[in-house]
Amino acid sequence: MKNASFNTNDVKKCCENKLDIEFRKKGKEFNGWFKINEVKICRITVPKGRKSIGKGLYYSLAVQLKLTAEEFDELLECPLIKNEYEKILRKQNIISNIFI
Repeated sequence: MKNASFNTNDVKKCCENKLDIEFRKKGKEFNGWFKINEVKICRITVPKGRKSIGKGLYYSLAVQLKLTAEEFDELLECPLIKNEYEKILRKQNIISNIFI
């Protein structure tokens, strides 16, 4: 788990750029949905600012995206891209081939 390498802004930017998540800007945190064909699949809540990420928050962010900590590391570091993320969700039966 590489939580010390990233801050909350890094997570938000990665989700926006790689997973096409649009965040709601109101409130104390950013809330966004990962969608496929406008169908909401999973929701992530990221604290506002550039706060460091503790182990608990890091794990929670990964779980919200239905990823393990290692898969979340890959998402933030770059090897994991959107279509690979969708394959992980398909393996977990969170989404089906109907959406693709």
